[in-house]
Amino acid sequence: MKNDILEEVWRGRDQLAADCGRDLKKLPAMLRHEEAKYGDRLVRLPVHRKSATTKARKPARKRVAAHA
Repeated sequence: MKNDILEEVWRGRDQLAADCGRDLKKLPAMLRHEEAKYGDRLVRLPVHRKSATTKARKPARKRVAAHA
């Protein structure tokens, strides 16, 4: 059974890879360049970053009494 959606995604992935010469280090710069062309049509979501002091802490584990 063919999955047309996946095949389209794979074609897009292959085209992006070919456009940057299959060099993953060039890909971000290429994407930023393309993004700049359509900057007025892109949605910019705010970045939420946690600082070192506000990171969520793991809940403390309850100590289990050792059986004698």
